[in-house]
Amino acid sequence: MITPEAFRFSGSMASLWTPQMVEAINQDIHVTMPLMIHSQEYFDEGTYVWDAWPIRNPDGSVTEFDGWVVMVALSSTWNEVEETGNAFYTLSELRYWYTRDGEWRPGGRIFEREEGLGSRQWAGSALYDPNTDEVTLFYTAVGDPDAASLEEDEAPGTVSIFNEAIGRPSTVQRLASATATVAVTDDGIAFENVGDHRIIGEADRFWYDTYETYLASEAVYGFRDPEFFVNPLTGEEHILFTANAAGVPGPYNGTVGMLTRNDEGDWDMEPPILISAGVNSQLERPHVVTREDGLYLFFSTHDFTFSPEVAGPRGLYGFRAASGNIRGHLVPLNEHGLVAANPRSAPAQVYSYLVLPDGRVMSYLNVLWGFAQRPEYEDLEMFGAPAPMFQLSLDGNTAMVAAQDADADD
Repeated sequence: MITPEAFRFSGSMASLWTPQMVEAINQDIHVTMPLMIHSQEYFDEGTYVWDAWPIRNPDGSVTEFDGWVVMVALSSTWNEVEETGNAFYTLSELRYWYTRDGEWRPGGRIFEREEGLGSRQWAGSALYDPNTDEVTLFYTAVGDPDAASLEEDEAPGTVSIFNEAIGRPSTVQRLASATATVAVTDDGIAFENVGDHRIIGEADRFWYDTYETYLASEAVYGFRDPEFFVNPLTGEEHILFTANAAGVPGPYNGTVGMLTRNDEGDWDMEPPILISAGVNSQLERPHVVTREDGLYLFFSTHDFTFSPEVAGPRGLYGFRAASGNIRGHLVPLNEHGLVAANPRSAPAQVYSYLVLPDGRVMSYLNVLWGFAQRPEYEDLEMFGAPAPMFQLSLDGNTAMVAAQDADADD
């Protein structure tokens, strides 16, 4: 006896990450990353490199341009940090690197910081469209979209004396995009014809907190990290993003939100799909990996963004929808959500994780084991380079660190 299809009522639902789930975290070897040891050579000397992502095809695979692959990342230069006295993350802009053989070559800025929207740009994703031969760059526009410079980008007002963002330029955030073409030669890759930048999503005060409605904590208010993906069940095009849930008292109300492309090519706002109710203030860089046994949703978070009532390590967290439906019921992996944590001996060694379709995990080298003891690094805020990748094993609602970089192919 099946309930008739028409017998329905309007509204939506969101899955929950609760304090009770987090209390079950047991950081054993299966959910602990290897200890990362950086190369003796800088990835790109003179440049901080952090949140990074490849140019990808609509199915999520990494795009190859005549054998070249491209990585886009947030970056700033050592010189500018030293000259301005600003933290590296307040000077962020999009640069890219490319390789055919594992030897990464710098491509430089994709566009000038002032050419993008906001006074600087934070993380996003990059989509290659084989039908138009264009790349769409999704990014976070931070600050006033029309700010003439970082110095003139003042915050709209004081949010909280406890907020670490006080004293920075504005941390208002919007989701943005721009298209470009890629010139491919035997010598490398170049971005050309970067088109108009446009805002594709803004917080609405109903589903998602605005800068003014967020009850701030140590964490910066969030409406950022646009991540594109195509829903394999429906063919819909979505953008996932991190935000704060307007319907849940803050500040520990981090959420994963979603936009969906409509028939006119614009992006419609949808309600949250996952809400961290009383657990954590930011679920950063949300993204999905689809498998035969369902859809896996991953995000990054810090230890200091957890509520004082619970505790969790800095690391990669994940949920699974067995139905494969991004709007479906999401269950925490390993019963609590933790997938891969930094070792206790180096709790801040890497951050900003991106799980690729084959289970390899990108991140960046932050404050490494032994970093503070090395005099050659005393002027650096972090190491700032892509980290070696480790391999995840995904099996239903269980996830674990399965391999280090050296044996990931075995």
